[in-house]
Order: sequence, then C-alpha cells, then structure tokens
Amino acid sequence: MFKLSLDPPEASPRLAVITIDREGEKVNSIAPELFPEIEQLLTEIEGTPDIAGIILVSGKRDSFVAGADVEVFARATRREEIETFSRDGHRILGKMAESKIPIVAAIHGACLGAGLELTLPCTYRICTDSPKTILGVPEVMLGLFPAGGGASRLPRMIGLREALDLILTGRNLRARKAKKLGLVDEVVPVESLMVAARAAAAALSRGELKPSHEPKMDAARVMLEGNPVGRRLVLSQARKSVMAKTKGLYPAPLVALDVIGRGLDLSLEKALELEPPAFAELAVGETSRSLVSLFRRSNALKRQEIKGENGEPLSGAETTRLGLVGGGFMGADIAVVAAEKGIETRIRDIAGEPLGRALGHVDAYFKRRSRSVGAANVFKAKARVSGGLTLRGYETMDMIIEAVPENLELKKRVFAELESLVPETTILASNTSALPLTQIGADLEHKGRFVGLHFFSPVPKMPLLEIIKTEHTSPETLAASLRFATQIGKTPIIVRDGPGFYTTRVLGFYLMAALEMVQAGHTIEEVDGGARKVGWPVGPITLLDEVGIDVGAKVAKTLGAAFPGRITVPDTVDTFLAQKRLGRKSGLGFYAYPDADGGKKKKGKKEVDPKVYDFFKGRATLSGDRPHPEELGERLTLICAMEAIRCLEEGILERPDDGDIGAVFGFGYPPMRGGPFHHIDTLGAGVILDRMLALQGNYGDAYAVPTLLKELAKDRLTFASLQK
Repeated sequence: MFKLSLDPPEASPRLAVITIDREGEKVNSIAPELFPEIEQLLTEIEGTPDIAGIILVSGKRDSFVAGADVEVFARATRREEIETFSRDGHRILGKMAESKIPIVAAIHGACLGAGLELTLPCTYRICTDSPKTILGVPEVMLGLFPAGGGASRLPRMIGLREALDLILTGRNLRARKAKKLGLVDEVVPVESLMVAARAAAAALSRGELKPSHEPKMDAARVMLEGNPVGRRLVLSQARKSVMAKTKGLYPAPLVALDVIGRGLDLSLEKALELEPPAFAELAVGETSRSLVSLFRRSNALKRQEIKGENGEPLSGAETTRLGLVGGGFMGADIAVVAAEKGIETRIRDIAGEPLGRALGHVDAYFKRRSRSVGAANVFKAKARVSGGLTLRGYETMDMIIEAVPENLELKKRVFAELESLVPETTILASNTSALPLTQIGADLEHKGRFVGLHFFSPVPKMPLLEIIKTEHTSPETLAASLRFATQIGKTPIIVRDGPGFYTTRVLGFYLMAALEMVQAGHTIEEVDGGARKVGWPVGPITLLDEVGIDVGAKVAKTLGAAFPGRITVPDTVDTFLAQKRLGRKSGLGFYAYPDADGGKKKKGKKEVDPKVYDFFKGRATLSGDRPHPEELGERLTLICAMEAIRCLEEGILERPDDGDIGAVFGFGYPPMRGGPFHHIDTLGAGVILDRMLALQGNYGDAYAVPTLLKELAKDRLTFASLQK
C-alpha cells in the first residue's frame, strides 16, 4: 500500500515521497497489516543519508484516505482485537510525531476518520481547494469515536468546542473551513499540490517555516477552555445537546465526551492511552455492529452488478446529458446534484413562471455552495444547468427524468411526447413516488428503456435512489440507472414495480398507523415523542406536516385502493385539505408554524394546534394507565418492519439488504437497529413473533403477522440466511 520514492542523492533538498495506494481498491483505507509496512518505511527513510523531508500523498485520483477498513470491525469477535488495532495505530502515529525529519501531508480528496488522524502527527498539512476534498472524523456515524489519536489531538490542535463539534456530529469540512480552524496549514489548487508540498518540506528542513498547531487563545477560549471549570461547562453543555438529539440511544458520543474530558487534564501521552479500550468496547457493541453493517451493505449496493441475457456483467452506459421534465423543486434539486457531478443538465417546463422558480432555486443553491467549495468550482457546475419551455435538444439526451405532479394522465402524456421525439436508446425515467410504473408506461412502444428513479427530498442531502423496474425494463436500462446513481453519489436499491414500490408503501402504513393512534385517543405529542424515543429522527405526525398533508393523503389513498382493509385514510385528512390545512407549507397542519408567514422568522416554535383534535370524529378517550410513549414508538416501528417483510414476500424487494438500506436511508428507520430485517435478526424472529401476536390480540389485525416471519421463527432462521 505504501510506495517509497527517494530523490536522487544530488538533489537539494533531498526529499522522500510516500505514496498511499492500496491495490485493488478504489479508495485507501487503513488496515492492521499496513502498520508494519509504514513503520518499515519510516525506519528506512531515517536511515537514508541527507533526507530533508517526507511527503505523504495518495496514489488515488480523488481520495486521500477514506478511514479505517471497516472489515476490521466486522471480522473481529473479541474486543482485544480492536484494542490491539488501535494501540498499533497509536504506536505508528507516535513514531511519525517524534520524527526528526519534517513530514508534510499533501491531501486531495476525502481525508476522513483514520485518514485524517494519519495526518495529525505530521509537521505540516496542505490540502487542495477541490470540492472533492473533505476532512472530518465521521466515526460517530458508525457508533464509534476517533481513537487513532483524534479524540486527544484535535482538542489540543483546534480547540475543545471546535473539536467536539466535529467529533460529536461527524460532519465534514471543506478546505477553507479546515484552514480557518487550524486543521490544515495551507490550501492550494489541485495542480499545485505537490509543488506546494515540496516547497513546504524544503522550508521546514531549513527552519524557515514554523507552523503553530495550537488554537489561538482569545478571551472566550481562555474563559471556557483555559481552566477546568470552563471545560466542565463546555462538556456539560455538549452532553445535554447529545442527549437531546440522541435520547441516549447512541453510546458513542457519550463515551467520546468522557474520554475527551478525562484526557484534557492529562498529558497527551496519558490521554492517548484512554482511547483504545473505550473504542474497543464500543466496536463490539450492538449499536456499532448495526451501524457498521449498514455502512458495509450500502457500499456493496454501490458496487452491485446487473447481468445481461447471457450472464455477462453489464457496466452500464454513462449519463453525460440529462433532461428533466418538470420545473418543481424536485426537478431543480435533481438538476443541481447532477450538474455538480459533471453532467450537462436541462430543465423543461411548459410555463415561464415555474421554470423561472426552478432556475432561481438552482441559482440560490449554487450561491450557498460557493461559500464552501469556491466560486470557480461553482461557476463550472452552474454553467451545466440550462432551462427552456420546449423539448428542443432533448433528442440528444442520454437520460430523461419526468418530475411532473403525481397525475397519471399527465405523466402518460409527457412520455408519449418524449417517445415521439427521442431515439429508442434514450432512457426514460419517472420520478413518481407512488403511482404504479406499469400504468405510467403502459402506452410506450419501447418499454425496455423505461424505469422509475425515485429521489428523496431534499435531493442534495438524501443518500438513497430507489430504482423501480417493471417486467419489461431491460438489464441495460437497469445497469445504466445504477451507473447514474454512482455518478451522482447516491446509494441505489432496485425494487419491483407495485403500489408505492417499497419506501413509499412502508412509509404510508407508518403514517396512517400514527393517525390511527391519535384517533384512538393518544396525543400528537405522545405519538411523535414515542417515535423519537425509539430512534426515529422525527415523529410521524411532524413528518406528515413536513411532506405535506395533501401529498401524504394522495399516497395513502393510492395504497388504500391497492390494499383495501389493510390501510385506511381517516376522514380527518379530507377535512384538513378542504380547509387548506396542508402542513408547514401552509403554516398550519397538525402543528401551527409561527415562522410560516412569508418565510419571516417569528418568536416561538411550532406547537400542536389544539383544534386538530376536533377533526377526529368519534375520537376515543383513553382511560386508566396510558401506554408509555416508547410503546407507541415500538408499535410504529414494528408496523414498518412487518410491511417490509410483506414486500420481501411479494418480490417487491429482492433481498433483505435492499429493504434495510431503503428503510434507513429513505425514511429514517432507526439507524442503530440496522434496518427492519437486521433489527428482527438481532432480537430473533421468535421474539418478534411473540410480540406481534400480543399486539394483534390487543390492537387488532393492523399487527397481523406475515407468513414469512412465522416460518423463520419456526425454523429458527434469520433474514440474513435468505440473502441472495
């Protein structure tokens, strides 16, 4: 993985370049077997005469080091294995920190987790201003914390509050922000990286460059971080924030706070000793195992292959020109995501006003982006987006995505017009969220090139792309759709056509079950609070307000027609719609929104509108002991899990992994459970079966048990055993 290149003896100064290039992998990652290799290289360099500086650079095109190899955590069966891995890493990083020869880290692309920790002991850090260069310690996303020295070195380098923000949120930094914080010393254009790294190494060797890697102690920092009392206050506030956000369901940020807090009162050497045992304990815990499993399986889905008629793997045609039909926010969001990834994109709408709004949305998005990735990079991306009122030029598109309102006849007219214009090699895709794809494409002559591409809002942030195939969709179309998902950085799942497909269907059952709970006498606060207490990012009633009650009603009615008797839409919803009570976008839904008046912020936060209970006809009055909100959250979660099982039974899902990734990335199934199928496997099918039978006895057939769960419980099998 590490390749050494030495300048010739006559060079002045003579530099050593260590290139990180893990063979057979698209990105670099740190594994235990690599530690002896880098240790040997450092020893060799130190023993070579006249070496004045070392440069650490990646051999990958657009990645430095993406983190530790997660297979280490997946394979480990004992905490001692993980602890040894962490301690070995500390030993190597300690040797780098003690090196008498200055080390310059030349960073381009993703520098995350263990990759960033690899650079922290370096004498000097340079990174490129490319949008592809990001720095961070996202270990908390895997139920861990940065234990390769990050928890101890970062607070000393950039300050306690800034380090806590990075470690506890897992967020990434762009180059300019990283330099402002003191995480890197210099930011340069991509083409100047090695020139700048060589110049820095030479200046360091001559003593002309003396970087400071300590935070500037202004008055606020002295007050809050320069004494034990202030540090305790910062840590206490951070703990309160963590508990408010996670409800205590994720142990990693709390462990990180403990390790950081104790370490600040110790020397760096003693503080580093706290990291390996705490890290190992988390790594073998159920939360981390679930999150690591999600990460591994989502990466596997990005690499999945489609095979042709003769069994040969299809690479999939690249999308270089993308057409969008429909100038709503969804179409505009798809356009900016594609344009940022180098795809020429055009938006078509039939009227000037919606087209203008779409292009205005694009402009506003790129203005925001310019602050983090630079005006030059944004200018190039924005120039790839255009718009018009006709389909002129669409005959040259590789792919066209329809993103018009959810109206079957409208969508059919759009595709009839497109098919009359474009060659049969152009992929035609619908962004419908619930309408059966087979009905939308019923009149198409070339059905093999028709596919569903269900994006999630907001598109720039949501990681999932649900690819829906009909019985006619060709393997070549699926392969090109997968390639497109990879191009725009999305995690794809492939599902079969059906009412609501997978994500919308399961989400519809979840939302309507929440309304049934309100009908049964529970308060909205109890239902929303119960969901959050078991790990849902937002409550179902809040979510319904956010997506729009009109949108939710349309989807629920589509599902109600497809599954009569299994899902019902309360009359409440129609009453809401008649009174224009649509949720956040109208300022009033189940909640009242004080900031909804023209977008102007007002004092106060959203609150449940007490009048909503008047809309629930025949609403029950609960008597006696009210169930704990967590029970409501559990019931909602299990309703989702049972519907996911039915989707697997019916062939909507091909594999449990697709269902797990789709549930977590698409609609927020509690991530620490690893998705509905992983969740059931962890607890045991028999345990879940018993719980469902009890719920069915108490609350009716909404909790009926799918046949597949009964069979797995009987045979003591897992969903993982069904994975293809």
